Amino acid sequence: MHQTSELYRQLLRDPGHRKEMRVSIAGTDYGQDALLSLETSGGVFKDPDIGCCASRQIDLSLRKPGSIPRSAEMKIFVRLAVGDQFSEWIPKGVFFISTRKLDKVSGVLDIHGFDAMRRAGEVWDIDPHANWPMSQQEAVASIARQMGVEVDHRTVLSNNFPVGYPVDENGDMAMQDVLEIIAVCNAGNWVITDEGKLLLLVLGDIPPETSYLVTEHGRAITLGGVRILVG
Repeated sequence: MHQTSELYRQLLRDPGHRKEMRVSIAGTDYGQDALLSLETSGGVFKDPDIGCCASRQIDLSLRKPGSIPRSAEMKIFVRLAVGDQFSEWIPKGVFFISTRKLDKVSGVLDIHGFDAMRRAGEVWDIDPHANWPMSQQEAVASIARQMGVEVDHRTVLSNNFPVGYPVDENGDMAMQDVLEIIAVCNAGNWVITDEGKLLLLVLGDIPPETSYLVTEHGRAITLGGVRILVG
């Protein structure tokens, strides 16, 4: 959920406003002129379930993108515009390139990527000097470091169910396995926020419908089919 400026809210009320997108890939910005298409998918709470690690995916096409490193980080931003007035850029996700395909004739590069939750599928590389059982806070901090992300400050974890040594009948447990157990203990699901942080969303904390961007006529405003949350 994002806090927005008064200018943003002013432009939103204007029926003539438009959305503009920007993608930053490995530090290089690609604006509307380079973006042919952009769509995100995935998310959380599609069903009333708990104990999930929800990952998002992205598909985009760029016109003549130049040199882009493999597995590069991609940050997505959106803003509102009316005439020559522009709102602040709002972050809408951090992703990493998985596959890409270049059309040598048109110079168009098609990219498919995932957010950092994909890394949770790796085995948890635990500290050999760690003490067990471990608090949920300590376990999540360790997992987040291995995933290369920060834990969102809004994540609240229980002190009643410490984490046991992460090995089961199948051997070493993946970080996702541990996160899912912790999510069940807290009646929530894990997501990667638009800022690229690890956040536990508890069922009772789902933002109300009024926190979604809508038109003056109540129609949902989406980015690539994904509804946009604002403050």
